[in-house]
Amino acid sequence: MFSRKNIQMIVTVALLIMAAACSLFKQDVNVPQTFELRLDRPAGAAQQFAVLKDVDTNTEELKKYKGDVESFDINSITYRIEDFKGHSDAVISGNLEFAVSGSSEFTVLDTISDLHLRKMQESGQPNTVVLHDQAVKQKLAMLLQRGSVVTFRLNATTTDSPIAASLIVAIDTKMTVEL
Repeated sequence: MFSRKNIQMIVTVALLIMAAACSLFKQDVNVPQTFELRLDRPAGAAQQFAVLKDVDTNTEELKKYKGDVESFDINSITYRIEDFKGHSDAVISGNLEFAVSGSSEFTVLDTISDLHLRKMQESGQPNTVVLHDQAVKQKLAMLLQRGSVVTFRLNATTTDSPIAASLIVAIDTKMTVEL
């Protein structure tokens, strides 16, 4: 029959196979978030303005894999202008920020400087947010992974009014789940 040493070897091999199999059953799942910050400034409006948007980040993918997420990464954040109407030389500058919904403690995600609305729309090319501060990136990733309602805010000034445009923000995220 089997000796005690053989049984230990069989159990060890079985455990190693099971451990290796667990790491083989990982899957990357894209969890993109796209939202619009609407900029509507009538003629004669104050140059300083703020636009807020609550984004519910609790996607079907997060619900499906809750508890199985091994890692959650932000690949990129971009923004572009759509539906621009208004003064042709309108430029905005300010901060794109985020906070947990209901909080007044916003974190700066990006500083926007001299964004020419008409020219950006005409180019059709998005601007990429460069996340130099890893703590900011991790804070946003944590909120997105939790499926929190996140308030995004553009706190800015404009050089001219009237303006009407949509600032479309796209956050490309990926989570690795263990199945």
